[in-house]
Amino acid sequence: MKGWAVMRRIHVDKLKEGMIISKPIYSSNGIILLSEGVQLSDRYIEKIIGTGLQHIYIKDELSSGINDDEIIKEETKIATKKVLQDSLLKIKSGCFASSDGIIKQVEGMIREIVANPRVMVSVQEIRNRSDYSLMHAINVSVISCLLGKKMKYNETQLKHLAIGALFHDLGKVNIKMDCTRYREDYIEQELNLYKQHTDEGFEMIQLIPDASLLSANVARMHHENFDGTGFPLGLKGDAIHEFARIVAVANEYDNLIYNLPFGTSLKHYEIIEVIIAKSFTSFDPKVVRIFANSISPYPLGSGVILSNNQIGIVSKINQNFPTRPFIRMVDPDSLKLIEEIDLSTNPSILILDEKDIDK
Repeated sequence: MKGWAVMRRIHVDKLKEGMIISKPIYSSNGIILLSEGVQLSDRYIEKIIGTGLQHIYIKDELSSGINDDEIIKEETKIATKKVLQDSLLKIKSGCFASSDGIIKQVEGMIREIVANPRVMVSVQEIRNRSDYSLMHAINVSVISCLLGKKMKYNETQLKHLAIGALFHDLGKVNIKMDCTRYREDYIEQELNLYKQHTDEGFEMIQLIPDASLLSANVARMHHENFDGTGFPLGLKGDAIHEFARIVAVANEYDNLIYNLPFGTSLKHYEIIEVIIAKSFTSFDPKVVRIFANSISPYPLGSGVILSNNQIGIVSKINQNFPTRPFIRMVDPDSLKLIEEIDLSTNPSILILDEKDIDK
C-alpha cells in the first residue's frame, strides 16, 4: 500500500538522539505527539518513555525498503478509536440510538481489510496503557475480520463479526470492578461479578441500531471454551457460534501482545505457540490453524538472532512460509548490512530468538 512507513522496530530503552521516527506516535486521545520523520532529541526520548510505550519504529539505512504491512492504516485505527470512544460515552449514558456512527466506521474498516491483498500480515502494535480498552476492542475486531476474510465470509458476515468483536467487552461498562487484572487473581465474588459482563454485553448490543443478534452473541459467547469449560453457558464445540470462536482467538492474541496478564512478557512467536497449544481445549482448532497462517510470528522490522551466529532484521514476510521470512543480515559491530536472505531457501539457518539490533 503506497505511502506506508519504512521502519525498524526498536525498544524505547535503545533510543538515541538523532534517530528518526518512522511511524507517528499518538497520545491517548488521538493527538499526534511526534510525527513521522521527526529526529529524536533527549527531550523527545523522555516524552516517548513517558507514554509507557515499549517499542517504536525508526527509519535508517537498515530499514530502507522495509514497508509497513499492517492490516489497516494507523489513521483508520485512530479515526475508529475516536468514534468508538464517542459511542461508548453515549451508551454509558443510555443513549444507544446515537451510536450508529460506529457502524459506518466499521463498514469503512471492513472495506479496507477486504481490499488488502495480503494473506499473511505482521502486527506492529504501538499503544499507550491509557487507551488499552479502546485499542484492544479495535484490534480484536480487525484481527477477527482478517480471519473471517480468510474463511470466505462476505461483507455482511464480516460486518456482524466486526461489530460483535468491537463490542465484545461492552458489558464491562456496567461492571464496577477492575477488569484488567488476571482472572486467576480474582476472589470468587469478583470472578462471579466479572463473568456477568458476557450477558450484560449480549443485552446491550441488541439496543444498538443495526447491530444484530449474531453480533450480540459474540459478546455472550467469547469466553466459552471449545471443550465446554468456559462461561456463561458452558457450550462446547460447534454449539459456540463461529463468530465467537474467532473472537476468542483474536481476544487472547491481543491480550498477550499487550502483556496481559500484566507482568507477563511473551514474544510474538511464543504467543502464537501458546494459542496453538490451546487448540481443542480453549479454542477451535480450525480457527487456530487459520490464525497461525495469517499472523507472522516475527514482526516486520524486528531484530532476530540466527543459528549461524549472526543477527538480522525481518525485512519481508514470506506469504507461503510464515516462519521463514526474508532477513537482512547485519554486522553486529558496524550495524552495516551484509546481505538479505530468504530463509525459505536456506533451510539450514534458523531463527533462534528476537533481539533488538543496536550497537
